[in-house]
Amino acid sequence: MNPQIYRTCCIHTAGKSFYCGFGKELALGLSREAKKSIKKAQKAQRRKRRKTHWLIIQKGDDTKEIISKVFTQLCCIVVLASVIILWDYFKAMYDNVKLNSSLQDIYGSIYGAVTGDGQLLPSAEALLEINPDTVGWVKIEGTKVDNPVVLHKEDTPDNFYYLTHNFNGGEAKAGTVFVDYRSTIGYKQQSDNLVIYGHNEKDNSMFGDLDEYKHDIEFYRQHPTIQFNTNYETGEYKIIACFVTNVLPSQSADGTVFDYQNYIDFDEARYQDFINNVISRSQIITTVDYRYGDRFITLSTCSNEFEPSRFVVVARKVRDGEDATVDVAGAYVNENAKEPDWDVIYGR
Repeated sequence: MNPQIYRTCCIHTAGKSFYCGFGKELALGLSREAKKSIKKAQKAQRRKRRKTHWLIIQKGDDTKEIISKVFTQLCCIVVLASVIILWDYFKAMYDNVKLNSSLQDIYGSIYGAVTGDGQLLPSAEALLEINPDTVGWVKIEGTKVDNPVVLHKEDTPDNFYYLTHNFNGGEAKAGTVFVDYRSTIGYKQQSDNLVIYGHNEKDNSMFGDLDEYKHDIEFYRQHPTIQFNTNYETGEYKIIACFVTNVLPSQSADGTVFDYQNYIDFDEARYQDFINNVISRSQIITTVDYRYGDRFITLSTCSNEFEPSRFVVVARKVRDGEDATVDVAGAYVNENAKEPDWDVIYGR
């Protein structure tokens, strides 16, 4: 018997040692029990080898096996990385919803309580204790738009800080709903148009639900107003326009960009230019009137038609003594809305 084949395993049976290879019984004259023990050991060793054989490159693998295992290893790395990315994404989404829900509880528990003239709303006081940048709360009844609003005066022209930070100041992809840093908002002091930014989240949180205004006029009819409370007073705003717009001059044949974010304070000519632009672009025509001297809010979020693009909703504040009810039956789709230059955008 060739002694070189006695290297694989050793079986102890009835006080004696027997050797076996990977595929043959090499002991002659063994008892049936000894042969069974050898076979059992061989199977166990094969199982152990198979556990890693499909993934780990081993001595003796040919080129085809090596390539296959390298490919398998790369696939495993991609899957693992994808799981980590998805975990991070959904955890961030969960953290954002959890934080906003806790803020809603704080704000809602004392919502509507009004003190004397010039005093902070108690609900605002509660939020200011958490974040001194608080300037108000925006809400569209029956949607997920229900958020505190902040203003970071030390911001850059990119309004960068609250794009990536939550209400508590921690880094967060969902950011926080915030007013343009150039705005004025205080007791009896407010810019003519407050431009309010929020991310378009895939779970429809933040400003994600604004997308619904461009899908169906019935959504507008069910949600024709926006509630925006400052730290000093409650306020209701009637929607007058909603539209998609380009951001870059290269996205338009004539290089036109409507810089709605720069319409913050008006003289009469500036006001008229603002109104002409938003109404001509609006996907819906409402029954809400507007005039010089009115105050407006403009909600801005990313849109998904092309990159980069924005979806914008403009609303006019309910005047003193005015009924907040809107005649939504008279609203209709604007078939002649000034739209982005699709031919340029899609290279047609």
